[in-house]
Amino acid sequence: MKSLLLVTNVVSLLFKPDHTLHAKCLRIAAGNELLISFMTRAELLLWPRQNIWGPNRTKELSKHIGLFTTLLPDESTCEHWAAIITESRSVGRTITTADAWIAAAARQWDLPLVTLDYKDFEHLPNLTLVPVP
Repeated sequence: MKSLLLVTNVVSLLFKPDHTLHAKCLRIAAGNELLISFMTRAELLLWPRQNIWGPNRTKELSKHIGLFTTLLPDESTCEHWAAIITESRSVGRTITTADAWIAAAARQWDLPLVTLDYKDFEHLPNLTLVPVP
């Protein structure tokens, strides 16, 4: 049975087959339905603009992004985001706005969060993390 997984920066490693962690990410992703936060999608869409990619590579990235279902925010996502920011501050941890949106989506939909940046999220309760070793 397929599991739903929310992936973060793992998306970028799945786009880079030569990366040393590509195979590990592929094993985690295999057989599962992969979702991304709107925030992850926005960050990926920034790459071609920021790095002045040509049309071919931009098209490849667009096809890659199309493999993932994007979760869009709603009022509940906003409530989770505010709670995550507050929880982080209350324990003296900083969390980026982008990471808080990603965590909010994971928490809202009760999805395991697959990330290379485990330490950025480990302080958050009610969040299932799948670290990439």
